[in-house]
Amino acid sequence: MDITQPIIHDRHIVKQAFEQMKEAGEIKFEHPKDLTIVTCRNEGTLEDRIIPHFSGYEDTSILERNMEYLGLDLVVLRDGRLPWRNTFKFEMLNNYLNSGECTTEYFMCLDAIDVIWVDEPQKVVDMFHSYDCDALFMSTHSTDGYSCMSEVKEWVETINVPGRYLNSGVYIGKTSFIKEMIEEAMKYAVPPGVIMGEYHQWLETGPKDYPKGSQDQDIFRYIERKFYPRVRVDYQNKMAFRS
Repeated sequence: MDITQPIIHDRHIVKQAFEQMKEAGEIKFEHPKDLTIVTCRNEGTLEDRIIPHFSGYEDTSILERNMEYLGLDLVVLRDGRLPWRNTFKFEMLNNYLNSGECTTEYFMCLDAIDVIWVDEPQKVVDMFHSYDCDALFMSTHSTDGYSCMSEVKEWVETINVPGRYLNSGVYIGKTSFIKEMIEEAMKYAVPPGVIMGEYHQWLETGPKDYPKGSQDQDIFRYIERKFYPRVRVDYQNKMAFRS
């Protein structure tokens, strides 16, 4: 695979890419001293989460195994509530960021089940600085959620690269600003929240007060306009590969 980005966020190839990395021989990356990397996950299997296209966690997620293999530090935030809802992430992150445990200038959040590192994290930090923003998200082709917020879709089409939209599976920013964004997102992470496996069916109902109760990515997409241009999206996907 000819991948130039430091991160892969693609469920179709992460396992193969990680196996190829291990076959190539032992490798260690240097963890930037001013960066905290976090992931949020549940305590059960992915079958408990009702996500049909994933086979389930093993003892640890692929991100955990990948970062341990590379000698990188990862803060794993866990939640045992079932069924899993992605809005749990906001509560978990908010609690962590207000605990005093995160003392680094920069903060990064990665999905646990379909993200791996394939190059030095410092490259992502340097890339973030090149954007002159306070938070940088990767992008995706997916338009999920925009059908319920047409005004936001119209706005984002004026600033984005056509066909690319905010993806919350990989993002980095100044810790103080990420905390501010999470606090804003918490206003929309209202219970009970949509269950992962019922998300697309729920969207078709035209849910009232959207994006309240939706997934984390939809909420980030909704509040992007409020924080722009302090929030930017890596529309060229130089930070993370996604097919």
